Amino acid sequence: MIRIYEVYIDVFLAQNVLMDVQLLILTLLLLREKIVVLRLLAASLTGGAGALLILMSGVGYGITYILMVLVLDAVMLFICIRQPIRQGKTFQRLALGIIYLHGMVFAYGKLMECARRLAGERLAQFIVTAVIAGIVIFMLACRSLMQPRHIYEVVLTEEGENAVYRALLDTGNFLTDPVTGKPVSVVEETEQVKGWLDRYPQKYKIIPYQSVGREHGILEGLVVDQLTIQREKEQVVERGAVIALYRGKLSKDGAFQMILNHSLMKC
Repeated sequence: MIRIYEVYIDVFLAQNVLMDVQLLILTLLLLREKIVVLRLLAASLTGGAGALLILMSGVGYGITYILMVLVLDAVMLFICIRQPIRQGKTFQRLALGIIYLHGMVFAYGKLMECARRLAGERLAQFIVTAVIAGIVIFMLACRSLMQPRHIYEVVLTEEGENAVYRALLDTGNFLTDPVTGKPVSVVEETEQVKGWLDRYPQKYKIIPYQSVGREHGILEGLVVDQLTIQREKEQVVERGAVIALYRGKLSKDGAFQMILNHSLMKC
């Protein structure tokens, strides 16, 4: 007896896009990649459309099918991963991502199979989505609790002269220049930066602030030509950055000499 299955294209596409969203989020968390919503949606739509094309091609489940699926997975991950492929390490991350993705596809299939048997076809998708959402929330919570201090190398550039600091990213630093509204980072005052103030008085700034234990205060500051944050995979460059000078030590153990404004890492 030959069984004939009806496949609704719109339902098939929607289910694959939804599944890809969930599995790509988990894969990116495992790869420790930043999740960019637009990239995630673009990759998931690409995955859903690709799965539909593979289905309509009728290639069967042979070598050609496997190769097409692997290429589709690589394309989805390439869309999600922000760093362009310049080094062999990125190819390794793509390969690792494909392994993670297929491992979770297998787990997803098993979860769906169990959910269909226990709750029926209608509730299976909802149950599996809820389970995966719970896993994602749990992983994000654990990462947030275990996240170490973010310390970066920062280079301040003024008229071709560089000053290098170790800087802490402070999510609680909302200090802004009252005139321009630009974010302000705080740096320990040194002879070099103090000299910039003397040589370029036109760039002088007064930065008012409020802090716990001291209702109001004022810091001297200046506008530098460029502030460059060296991250693991990229550089964040802020031109015309505003910095405030702090007389004293920002870190008791000397781990950092600068506190970055939280908004600079959104670049």
